Amino acid sequence: MNKLKIWTIANQKGGVGKTTTVVTLGAILALQGNKVLMLDTDPHASLTYYFGIDSEELQHGVYDVFTQSDSMTKDDWNKCVWETPVENLSILPATMAMATLDGVLSKKSGMGLIVKKALAKFAAEYDYVLIDCPPVLGVLMVNALAASDKVLIPVQTECMALKGLERMYRTMELM
Repeated sequence: MNKLKIWTIANQKGGVGKTTTVVTLGAILALQGNKVLMLDTDPHASLTYYFGIDSEELQHGVYDVFTQSDSMTKDDWNKCVWETPVENLSILPATMAMATLDGVLSKKSGMGLIVKKALAKFAAEYDYVLIDCPPVLGVLMVNALAASDKVLIPVQTECMALKGLERMYRTMELM
């Protein structure tokens, strides 16, 4: 089996195509026969809603990974992952509760590695993991960046999107 590839799609600007990039790239990779897991780390849950999942009705999702990371079992992980209508394409959906994670976790040490540890523990059956990020540098984006092998930064050719690219570049240098 190939080594798991984890790609984060991020920009510190909203509306530049992060979610669209995750959906399109995920579908292309899945249709090529790869097992793909998409993680929605944005509390706005656009990726989750794209697949018809109501984040306000969810009982399990990415929030569980952050709040139960030490005690999470394979069964717990499987309760969080949803299959999509595209063969080989799964999603770990966002829940609105994720908006509270920055306040709860940002002061604890080691909180930037939760996603990396969870993927190392539970994502062995996937070829690719694509992480959709919020447009804000916080514990969710830091986790996504720390877990990834590659970072894709969608950018529109307009002033504020280019400013977001500049901020992402500085963030990557710091990390």
